[in-house]
Amino acid sequence: MTTFLIEEFTQYKVFLYGRKVKGEQTDQAIYINLPSGKAHFYFCSNFMKDNFVEEKGDKKFFHIYLRADKYTHWIDLFRNEGPLFFFYDFERDLCYITTSDEPVGEGEIKQLEVQV
Repeated sequence: MTTFLIEEFTQYKVFLYGRKVKGEQTDQAIYINLPSGKAHFYFCSNFMKDNFVEEKGDKKFFHIYLRADKYTHWIDLFRNEGPLFFFYDFERDLCYITTSDEPVGEGEIKQLEVQV
């Protein structure tokens, strides 16, 4: 059995909740579509569940719980970097998002200077 999954994704959807979601302590969420299914990132200020994966037919639904104070870091990555890849370790129920290899010093400051 494969112990991990890594897939590129190109779109995301953001949810900002005005009240707590039924049975959850989620303040914000980000959903991404993957070739193998969907990943739901829940940003929680209090109680957090363990990450888990649901399988429905040939699709996987990843439920990832993160601290609410990490939301700004994640949304910054989604907005400003690319290509992005979703990684999930099935043995440890661990998830992260990563970029591809990038050249050193290609930062946004240099791109802004060129536009000015």
